[in-house]
Amino acid sequence: MKFRDLKDYEKKLIEKEILRYTPKNFFETFNFDRLVILKNKWLTVCYLSYDAKKKLKFFDEIYTVGNVFGEIKNNKFKLSLEGFTIISNYINKNYAIINEKGETLFLYGRDIFNNSIVYINGSGRIAVFNKNRDFLGIGYFDGKMIKNIKDKGWYLRKGG
Repeated sequence: MKFRDLKDYEKKLIEKEILRYTPKNFFETFNFDRLVILKNKWLTVCYLSYDAKKKLKFFDEIYTVGNVFGEIKNNKFKLSLEGFTIISNYINKNYAIINEKGETLFLYGRDIFNNSIVYINGSGRIAVFNKNRDFLGIGYFDGKMIKNIKDKGWYLRKGG
């Protein structure tokens, strides 16, 4: 796949999505220079070290690099599981904290009912944490339950 740096409009799409979860001052420390675009049927946004980015100039095409931070499809950016992991220490909006029973169920790909939710802030697509604030995955809160979109256990179940 061909790779390139982000365009300004792509940075704005990424900012819009990240600001759903983080405070406005998040971008004072976040460096867009660590992101590259891999172009395929859609745009994959990868987060990489400065050293890896310097070495990209030696390649014309690559399959993947760094961590997949998210994807841009239909002019919308969505954070990936790893993208959420990278920003998880800064998340202060649209997240849930679940109890131990809920954590086990969630990591096995199950949905979470209200009795396992310790704290919820926001609705729709949310970040899910355990009581220790370890990031567990991505869910969708509809007011009644958290539907599992993707969790850290997915890597073991799917061999991802």
